[in-house]
Amino acid sequence: MNIETLKVFRDLVDTGSFSKTAELNYVSQSAVSQQIKKLELILKCRLFSRLSNKILLTPCGDKFYETSKRIVLIYENSMVSIKQLAVSKTTEEIKISTIYSAGFYLLQGYIRKFMIDYPSTKVSVEYRQFSQIQGDIVSGRADFGIMACPYRKLQGITMLHIGEDEMVLLTGMSDKLARKRSVGVREIDGLDFIVFDKVFPSRKYVDDFFKKHSVKVNIKMELDNIETIKTAVSSGAGLSILPLSALREEERDNKLHIARFTDAEVSRPLYLIYNKSRKFPSSAKAFLEILQKKTKPAAPVGGG
Repeated sequence: MNIETLKVFRDLVDTGSFSKTAELNYVSQSAVSQQIKKLELILKCRLFSRLSNKILLTPCGDKFYETSKRIVLIYENSMVSIKQLAVSKTTEEIKISTIYSAGFYLLQGYIRKFMIDYPSTKVSVEYRQFSQIQGDIVSGRADFGIMACPYRKLQGITMLHIGEDEMVLLTGMSDKLARKRSVGVREIDGLDFIVFDKVFPSRKYVDDFFKKHSVKVNIKMELDNIETIKTAVSSGAGLSILPLSALREEERDNKLHIARFTDAEVSRPLYLIYNKSRKFPSSAKAFLEILQKKTKPAAPVGGG
């Protein structure tokens, strides 16, 4: 006795027709008859009785039908679930590790464009610290990484310049500069600043900006993430220079004040990084092509 035989029995009860049962199970009518006879031999009882060209269940058949129906239903549901699982496992997935500001603002446009042509591909985005992103690429935990101002180049890792992230001056609403939409670089000389820890590439970028414009500021706090810096600025602890892409919500809700520099263009470079020796599926290659069409070759990196 097997599942196929139980299904034939169930279908015969449900349809009341040998021909329809044969059609449903891709067998001949004689094969249906033989399987029913085999069941009756195994169970040692009659399952059907005929009356005026109708097939009726005997008490044994009625009992066996309820059991067969449950068994076949469990089997069919299991097969559907297994097939769905197999399909989901074969669906291509692109994994991206990114710093928050670039992932939230810049990356979303690329993903929307990509999904138009590859709607069935899953795109997973994880927001990570810059120090974790290169490790994700080297280990294969992620296919692509997005970083700002990469501080060093690793062997075998390709860096693709994908855009510029505008940097702006951030102040608390009670600060004297909060009345201005634009400021000169010299106006921040001697003021208190909240910046990233020295291990962050963006910190070196801001330090270089101060040095280039001969500005000396008072580093009051060194913090390790943008959200903490924004909280400190909103409390009046000092000013900061942060990417505009991470500040749009605050600008809209008027929680913090944003000012641009009148006499300096400030923007940090953004890079896509990936392992050039890794074999990508077709969807990942297509995603990379979308980015490459809108980019230019990366400039040499020496700690920027």
